[in-house]
Amino acid sequence: MRHLLAAVALMLGLLIPCAARAQQNAPEPILRVTIDPPRVLVGQAATLRIDVLAPNYMTAPPELPDFQVRNAVTRQLRSVNENEQRDGVSYAGVRFEFAIHPQEPGSYAIAGQTITIKYAAEPPATREATLALPPIAFEAFIPEAASALQPFLAARNLSIEQTVNRSSDQLKTGDAVTRTVTIKAEGIPAMLLPPVKFAAFEGLKLYPAQPSLQDKTDGRTDVLSSARVDSGVYMLEKAGDYVLPPIDLRWWNIDAQSIDVAHLDPVTLRVETNPAAGAASSIGTSSARWSWGALRDVIADRWKSAVVVLLALAGLGWLMPRTIRAIAARLRRHREAYLRSEAFAFRELRHAVRHGDAKAVYFALLDWLQRFEPVAPQHTVEAFKAVAHDAALDDEIGAVERELFAPSPGAARWSPRRLLRQVGGARRNLRRRARRREDTRLLQNLNPVGPSSTTSFGRPKPAR
Repeated sequence: MRHLLAAVALMLGLLIPCAARAQQNAPEPILRVTIDPPRVLVGQAATLRIDVLAPNYMTAPPELPDFQVRNAVTRQLRSVNENEQRDGVSYAGVRFEFAIHPQEPGSYAIAGQTITIKYAAEPPATREATLALPPIAFEAFIPEAASALQPFLAARNLSIEQTVNRSSDQLKTGDAVTRTVTIKAEGIPAMLLPPVKFAAFEGLKLYPAQPSLQDKTDGRTDVLSSARVDSGVYMLEKAGDYVLPPIDLRWWNIDAQSIDVAHLDPVTLRVETNPAAGAASSIGTSSARWSWGALRDVIADRWKSAVVVLLALAGLGWLMPRTIRAIAARLRRHREAYLRSEAFAFRELRHAVRHGDAKAVYFALLDWLQRFEPVAPQHTVEAFKAVAHDAALDDEIGAVERELFAPSPGAARWSPRRLLRQVGGARRNLRRRARRREDTRLLQNLNPVGPSSTTSFGRPKPAR
């Protein structure tokens, strides 16, 4: 028995080192990381390539970090399957590519990132490994010849164009003009294209719209094409001649290695007085004349009663001039406060909805949002949709915006009644939510939590 145990121990002693050596000699996953080029123009892409290969084959896709870099825009490019033979071992894996667009000159580094993979080391057994990426860095710069560009914009095939939509051929006060500017470029994300600033004028009320950003990557070449669309709506409030100024965009042409200028011509507007407003004024004047004439007839027929009324009014004016002036001032202040209130703006929105004019409704909505506190501090349509978080509301606002700014034959028509219902519901919900927050704050102020509620030992004081 003693000899049998010794033989078993000897065999174990021989097998364990062999197994350890076999495990040490087992093929390990391969990780390769490169970045190209190591020095890139601000806004252009440095391509990060990561090759991950495992012995035999992977049993699940690798778990990658997002590779977000401060002051840079990262977007993932295509991934390609790879196979490789090394020392008689077959490896299978994937090459991942990421484009990193730096926004400022300086050094950029990627460090402290890991990739987790699962692979069939000895099928069907699965092994998991965490691979640490080696630190890698690149540099972004601005050419000396372009140092005066503010902001710096480097691209290929950059173009700029504009469209001007007038609500009528002969512009009058009350009409609207929409100026839309589109910037297109290659090799730079849309979010790095500069915004267009629309000039404001006395007599033209400007309503800038939210920009539209579009990126498109060619699936075969990975060439990035981008577009940024900015638009502003001018409401014509006063008659006169106006000139929307030209727009010049200076940019660095990568192919020509020089500064180019993209130019837009100025836009001339001649605004006439709206005859409808004059007609309304004349109607008001004639009705005023009729009212005074009717009043004279009444006084002539009942002059004795009129004299008594005038004497009574004169007596009241003599006895209580300060009281009357104080009451009149208070009424005037109350009226002015109401005209500046959110309730008045919403009443105007309801009035515009009843008439069904998309333009009047949209701008009444914008005026109301300027006074609606739950959407502070932006007071924009986008802020209203964000806090309301209502898909039906988004659809109704989108319908009226398409009606005004991007009409198309197949698009669904907007409904004034549905729009008012969704806006009114969101208004009630947001005001109710604001009141609940205010009540909670008041309760916290009325019931403060302080050191007086506990003893020096930290335990609650006993009730008396």
